[in-house]
Amino acid sequence: MAQVIPAPTRHASGAAHGTGTARRRRVAAAVSSLLASSGVVEMGESLLRVYAHILFSRSPAVGLLVLLATATVPRAFVFGVIAACAANGTALLLDLEKDAVRDGSYAYNALLVGLGVAQSFTADGPAVAVALLGAAACVVVTAALRSLTGSGPGSGGAAGLPVLSLPFIVVFHLTLSTSAFSGLTLAAPAQTPPALEGLPAPIALFARCLGGLFFLPRADAGALVLAALLVHSRIAALLAALAFAAALGLASRWLSLPDGALDVLGYNAVLTAVGLGGVWFVPSASSFALGLSGAALAALVTAGVMAPLARLGAAPLILPFNVTVAAVLLAMRRRARDERPKAVDFLPGTPEQNLAYLRTRRARFQQLPHGVSFRLPFRGTWTCTQAVDGAFTHKEQWRHAFDFQVMGEDGRAFRGAGSAPQDFHCHRLPVVAAADGTVVKVESTVPDSDVGALNLEQNWGNHVIVAHAPGVYSMVAHLARGTLKVVEGQWVKRGDVLGLAGSSGRSPEPHLHFQLQSTHKLGAPTLPCRFSDVVTVGEEARLWPSLEPREGDAVRSIEADEDVSAYFGFTCADTWAYRVGAYVERVTCDVDVHGRLLIRSEDRAASLFYGRSDDLFTSFDAVGDDASVVHLLRAALPRVPLEGSASLRWADTLPARRFRAFALRVLADFVAPFLPGDGIEMDLRMRREGDLLVVLGESRRRDRRGEPLVRTRAELTRGRGPLRVEVTAQGRTRAAERVEGAGSRFTVSFGEETS
Repeated sequence: MAQVIPAPTRHASGAAHGTGTARRRRVAAAVSSLLASSGVVEMGESLLRVYAHILFSRSPAVGLLVLLATATVPRAFVFGVIAACAANGTALLLDLEKDAVRDGSYAYNALLVGLGVAQSFTADGPAVAVALLGAAACVVVTAALRSLTGSGPGSGGAAGLPVLSLPFIVVFHLTLSTSAFSGLTLAAPAQTPPALEGLPAPIALFARCLGGLFFLPRADAGALVLAALLVHSRIAALLAALAFAAALGLASRWLSLPDGALDVLGYNAVLTAVGLGGVWFVPSASSFALGLSGAALAALVTAGVMAPLARLGAAPLILPFNVTVAAVLLAMRRRARDERPKAVDFLPGTPEQNLAYLRTRRARFQQLPHGVSFRLPFRGTWTCTQAVDGAFTHKEQWRHAFDFQVMGEDGRAFRGAGSAPQDFHCHRLPVVAAADGTVVKVESTVPDSDVGALNLEQNWGNHVIVAHAPGVYSMVAHLARGTLKVVEGQWVKRGDVLGLAGSSGRSPEPHLHFQLQSTHKLGAPTLPCRFSDVVTVGEEARLWPSLEPREGDAVRSIEADEDVSAYFGFTCADTWAYRVGAYVERVTCDVDVHGRLLIRSEDRAASLFYGRSDDLFTSFDAVGDDASVVHLLRAALPRVPLEGSASLRWADTLPARRFRAFALRVLADFVAPFLPGDGIEMDLRMRREGDLLVVLGESRRRDRRGEPLVRTRAELTRGRGPLRVEVTAQGRTRAAERVEGAGSRFTVSFGEETS
């Protein structure tokens, strides 16, 4: 367990050393606090995100590298900063969405206009005025397109397409068109410094192509842009290199281009491949195929529009990228299934984060066959007596069905001789709705059959059919006569009682028959079915996120316990402070604009999305700053059943990428899209320790010493939430412990990690 070691113990070399270190830290903390309170840090980060936005990133570090790339030409640096700041100021004056302003969504097109003006015209008063006016115009056009396409919050557009760089194309071409009577003087383009001319031709061309994204077709600027791309995403960098190679091969073999056109063709192909292969679709072999196909299409569009645009006195710029991406995104919406490649339909991150999130989500929850989560249609523990492809009636088009009975301690389904229906343990027990839906068909008048007898004329006996989604219906059959609690047209919620188990129809003894089908017709062919959140009962109780019961499986649902639920009774506006390493970080329980529950860091750009039902607490995913406590909460409290059984075990999956050493993570990123999976399976359990509820986890994979690769521990108190969480990986432990009365993240402590 990590311990907090006081400063004098840590700095054993002398009191003066400790005092000096403490003083320096207090000064640094005071300066940082002053900058944060004045908004300087936030404004600086917002400016850097504008630069990063052009590479599909939100990282200030990426933005800083791009900013340095523009600094290779001083006037480009100055005009870029002026335009970006003017755009952010305009967006704030217009009271546009603050989050979109902070992440650079309203200013990146203006940045391109500023860079374009700097490289196209001499740096004088009229050029500055045009850059400022162009920046403001970009904000207006961006806001209009966000409303029109539905790409921003609160917009009513139906297309839902990204704005891309259309505002830049519109505004910059207007700027070029008015240059003749606006006092602007054309400037000579900047050239690659001689010191970098020794690079091999393809590498120099690739660097120039990347620099060309920012009107800087120079190897030095391009090298910094490549560094920024690598910092942002190794997957994106790989896509960029492959797309450039494909475009270069296409141009050299089949296209005849004028001088300088390879730069334009190259950066359009690169942007298209990165966007389609890793931004709007989750990286995979199929997304790479789509991205490279899009890059080839963008190259052809570039070659095709050059001559017509030249006759109009215009340049292609990044118009081919915009046209190609918009066309492909619209075309992909006509697919019958969102697979191969999978669209990013969740909160997007880097390509690596998108891939890790999707794989973890599928490993944790598995894909629902019909988009509906079905729970077991009964209460308590029942045994599956006939499963899919059963020996008796679950054959051919009715193969996907399940029969259930209740077994006694002696392993039999009945007491006594079992000669009458009432001798059976399941007789007249409640049968419940497996999911929300509308009752579409009921039958309640068929009498129960004697044990061993079969009513073949009314095969299904008393039954209820519920519609859950288009083409998805469930049926429970062989219910007891006169016990149905619902009528046709009634809306039912999961867990509502439909009737009582019986032995009507083709039922030699009392049991419950359950199946899914594609129509409301009685006797329709069955559909595959998996039940969600099923507990199997045996030598140990184990929770499964998704299960198709097999014959002989004793199964039940989670048995919610009010006392355990109280440990997860978080309420909105609850604020906690955690000591994580040398800082105290505050987090708040909140609800976002989409109605999603989250734990939001007040001091770092990070959030943990979670859900809580009557019987389950689930951490979905943590996004943002890797140093935030929310990532520790996600790892230590991934999924917790709210029941009091100390013997219950369950499994979950953590993204392996987060627990790798940096060098190995970087290398793995290049090949991750082509691997079948990349998760760490965890075994979890919980126990009481006095007033604490402790959730413990260990990875199934072990290191060379036989120790788990990852070990987690979370301690919770009733009504107050998590008090302490710790995660051990690669022999190092990171811990977060609740502190009271801490209002600043700059509270100093030591002992972040132990070995």
